[in-house]
Amino acid sequence: MLARGEAGLVTGLTTVDGLAGDHAGTLLARLRDLGFVAGARCEIVARMWPAGDPLAVRIGGSTFALRRVEADAVRVTRTAREPVPRSPLAAKDGGAVTA
Repeated sequence: MLARGEAGLVTGLTTVDGLAGDHAGTLLARLRDLGFVAGARCEIVARMWPAGDPLAVRIGGSTFALRRVEADAVRVTRTAREPVPRSPLAAKDGGAVTA
């Protein structure tokens, strides 16, 4: 599992425990349709608190919310950790904010 701000390359999809027959096939087809295919770059944008479910995952130019069971179906190889860009604070009057 990738941590927030980490990126990886999708290596494939796999079935997960807890999903029966038709649901598993439907999930894998949906993930493929969203762009979770071998070689695609994905990044964990956010995890919801407190349980970390769902996850905000960026793939290509789109961001999706995936439940943990859905994310468990995606196999990834971790790439170098990239810092999550943070926007600078701006004062309401347009002046710079110093911390």
